[in-house]
Formats: sequence, C-alpha cells, structure tokens
Amino acid sequence: MEDLRESGYEVTGCFYNPSIHPLKEFQRRAEALRKWAPSVDLPVIMNEESSLESNLKMLLNSSNRCLSCFTDRMGFTAEMCSRMGFDQFTSTLSISPYQNHELLKHAGEKAAALSNVSFIYMDFRENYKKSIQMSRDADIYRQPYCGCLFSERDRYLK
Repeated sequence: MEDLRESGYEVTGCFYNPSIHPLKEFQRRAEALRKWAPSVDLPVIMNEESSLESNLKMLLNSSNRCLSCFTDRMGFTAEMCSRMGFDQFTSTLSISPYQNHELLKHAGEKAAALSNVSFIYMDFRENYKKSIQMSRDADIYRQPYCGCLFSERDRYLK
C-alpha cells in the first residue's frame, strides 16, 4: 500500500476470498482488516459472503485449484472495480513468495480483459519480510496458510 501510494495511486481495499476455511478463520481475517484499515486511512469494500459448497465445487472441478481461486478472486475484484468506476486493480497476493506469480498475473490479466479495467502486476516480494514486521508491530493477525481447505491440509502434511 505504501509503495502504491508513493507512486501516486489512490488505494481502496477489497476483501473477497470465499476459499478461506474454516469459517472462524474467514471471520478472523475479515475482522483483522476491519480493525487495521482505519489506522492507515484505507477504505475497504468488504464481501463477507462465504459459500463452502460452491467454493469446494469450484476447487474440486479444477485441474489447478490455485488458478481457480485466483481467477475467482481477480474476477470479483475486477467486476467490483468496473461497477464502482475504478480503472485499475492489483492484488496483495503479489507480496507473497509462496504464491505462483505467473498464475496470479494470468488470472489478473484475464479478469481485466473481461471487465474493461487494467490489472497492475507489481512484484512486491522484496517487501515480504518488512510486511511481516509491520503487521507484528501493529498487532495484526497473520494467517498461517493461504486459506482453502486444501492449503490447510497441506500445511499440516508438511
């Protein structure tokens, strides 16, 4: 967010991730954002609808669950941007060294093409350690896994 603002962008957050499981984890992440956003003057669009059944169907019917999740999230965000008159969007996922950035970029560009807004891909991975320290300093909850049922499982299998 700091980098974007320093580059002249006005930033609005968007919370949408129906893949987060279990429901308590979903609620914990939403609450963390709601508490933190005012401290950095960040307006946020919150979508707290979560449908385990439809999300699991999407993930199970996909040959690449991460791409399906990225496509869903980017599609929602791009559509929301289009409806609200925003002309660009990006993703906080681009700070993570654990995400597949090629898939992320592909999903963002596809969503942008379908919604007539631009996807801005910026590789923020160099800020990953700084983001961890910033969230600790601000006492912000940090999730221990990506979010979906499968990533939770994989976390414990390792």
